[in-house]
Amino acid sequence: MTQYVCFSIVLGTAFLCSKTEVRKVNGKKLNEIKKVLMSEKGYIRIGSHTKERLRVRGYTKGDIVSCIMKGRLCEVQYGYNHTIGQNVFSYVVEGKDSSHNPIVVVLSEEGQSQFLVVTVMPPTDRNRFFDCIG
Repeated sequence: MTQYVCFSIVLGTAFLCSKTEVRKVNGKKLNEIKKVLMSEKGYIRIGSHTKERLRVRGYTKGDIVSCIMKGRLCEVQYGYNHTIGQNVFSYVVEGKDSSHNPIVVVLSEEGQSQFLVVTVMPPTDRNRFFDCIG
């Protein structure tokens, strides 16, 4: 049986787990992001650089919402967030935009129920994404 490395955000530790457990963890985090999107508890913000990239790539805020609501969490990354000055988890969500075209949204976790949209892009890497363009 294949084992995967999982990270406990609460405990700050790594442990081996199954593919089913990875899906559960990813599903819980995506549900948390959806709850933030649909409620007034927390925020999902878009920085000025990301807004400009959205415009250049032809995406809208509605495309981000569509991707989050109908997509799947396909990667969890850990890296430096320049805005808050610390290492945090980032979540790569693969889904469809409001025109049903493939789209990827990357969100960085800034705190409890607080997220920053890092980038929005078309999926082009067939090794990372299920539904690619081109």
